[in-house]
Amino acid sequence: MAFTMNIQLIYLLRLLGAALCGAMIGYERESHMKMAGIRTHAIVALASSLMMIISKYGFYDILFMEHIGLDPSRIAAGVVTAVGFLGAGVIFTRHMNVMGITTAAGIWATVGIGMAFGAGMYILS
Repeated sequence: MAFTMNIQLIYLLRLLGAALCGAMIGYERESHMKMAGIRTHAIVALASSLMMIISKYGFYDILFMEHIGLDPSRIAAGVVTAVGFLGAGVIFTRHMNVMGITTAAGIWATVGIGMAFGAGMYILS
């Protein structure tokens, strides 16, 4: 029981660490008066970290069952695809000027940081 609680606490700390890093990125963007700020980046990092934790650890109970073949990394791949759509939504074209590319790239990088935290790669993230 205590071992399970320790694992859950580690997962929670990963989520909080990812949200903190996302908030720091969002603070930088918000201080430059950009569209996506602290809340957006914190939520993106937290959600991507959660998806990575689910992808990596959420299917242990059925992975070792006979005649069941799963690829848990598909969730992580889906997160990267989904954030591409999210990033595309913040890019605008107005009078031959493109705006929002740095914000979209920042969101994409925030997802990478969140996924690295979720996977337990603290120094890399």
